[in-house]
Amino acid sequence: MARIIYGVAGEGFGHSSRSHLIGQRFIDAGHDVMFVGSQKSLLYLKRYFGERVKEIFGLSFAFEGTRIDKSETLKRNLLKLPEANRQNDELFKQHFEPFQPELVISDFEPFSAWWAWRKNVPFISIDHEHMLTHCKLDHPSQSKNWFSRLTASVVTECHYVGAVAYIIVNFFKAPLRVDSAVLAPPIVRSTVSELTPMSGDHILLYSTTGTDRDRLLEILHHFGRQPFIIYGFNEDVEDRNCSFKKRSTEGFLADLASARGVIASAGFSLISECMSLKKKMLLLPVAGQYEQIINAHYIRKLGLGISAETLDEAVILEFLDELNKPLPDDDRILWPDNNQFFDILQQELNKLHKPITIR
Repeated sequence: MARIIYGVAGEGFGHSSRSHLIGQRFIDAGHDVMFVGSQKSLLYLKRYFGERVKEIFGLSFAFEGTRIDKSETLKRNLLKLPEANRQNDELFKQHFEPFQPELVISDFEPFSAWWAWRKNVPFISIDHEHMLTHCKLDHPSQSKNWFSRLTASVVTECHYVGAVAYIIVNFFKAPLRVDSAVLAPPIVRSTVSELTPMSGDHILLYSTTGTDRDRLLEILHHFGRQPFIIYGFNEDVEDRNCSFKKRSTEGFLADLASARGVIASAGFSLISECMSLKKKMLLLPVAGQYEQIINAHYIRKLGLGISAETLDEAVILEFLDELNKPLPDDDRILWPDNNQFFDILQQELNKLHKPITIR
């Protein structure tokens, strides 16, 4: 049995759901796992792992509409830094040091990773973000994205260093820049992999914070014969060809499995679930979030859907045309494959000074 600390970034559902799946695999193999999370990941993980979960200070984003406000984000986190250091020092003394972990895993959670590096405890990084720095990418040509690309690369590069392995979970193959990096396919939760995909009539639209509801309806009403099911406004309302639905995990997944296509931002978790269910996507990356810009770029490049900066009638027409085309058969695509992911993880665990098994 190994003692493992699993640090999970607080922002974004994908970090939490992925860590839930992987952490449970370690527990099922007989290992003692302590999770640390903040904000959304703390709430999510506590629902499933209870007292195994401890709170760590987590970085947070500030938004202006749907765009990340980089200066406000930096200001907010710098102001919280003294309290963050106090909170995390207490966590390290009360829980990390007595636990004496043999391995730390970080899903883009920097403070547990830095602790492991300082204490010479081996740690493994498992995330999607490091594809920005550890892969050779085909970048979009728009010059206006240069600052988002620069800041995303710097933030990712500085997030933490010294992992014995960087397992980059990704949906496309790309050459690697460093020897310690390895690509792995996306993994999806069992509630998704057990669904039976069907091709219904509706298009599923997941709206991000800040979307103008009236403008959205104005656009969608132009396509009166095409039904849309809309999540993100947390209301149950019928408006001509648009059905708004309240937040519901089961309802959302059922509508996803039966959708004709999906319109959403370009978050990695939903992309993985769409790929698992063989759904084409119209992606609208969050402005200024370069990871999403890259995701959307490769979705279009690989024929898995299309992308746009904003939603309008012309973009939806293009998407409706795209839905009539078959899914691509391209060997550059890494389709979700939980078994293959865990095989790759086991290979990296075998390389540790004290190998750990999850079989």
